[in-house]
Amino acid sequence: MGDTPASKTPTPLHGWYFHILFMDATDKAGDRLPVRAEHLAAVAELERKGTLFAAGPFLNDQGLPNGSGMFILRATYEEAEAIAKADPFVRDGFRTYRIAPWRMSEGSFSLRVNLVAKSFAFA
Repeated sequence: MGDTPASKTPTPLHGWYFHILFMDATDKAGDRLPVRAEHLAAVAELERKGTLFAAGPFLNDQGLPNGSGMFILRATYEEAEAIAKADPFVRDGFRTYRIAPWRMSEGSFSLRVNLVAKSFAFA
């Protein structure tokens, strides 16, 4: 299931440290719809707590989810592993997982917030 890296806590050089949780689809058959609703509720809770930086599914050639995905977590390795094990897709055998420490050291994004219109844009 989860991989254990040699060093669970990298030494900061520069940048922000996260753990990426890769969720890989299995070939288990069955109705995933009830599990999907529970999974999305758990993801929403991680976002509400501030643990989730970003998440989403991987897509096939037609632009549709292929059953696998990833989370970028503001969490220790141990916390990321607990999140993975508690995920309904993993718990019920529809996905396996692996965890990788990651340092975001380059890139950019913009956030525009319009208070009156109560809107925002991410670019």
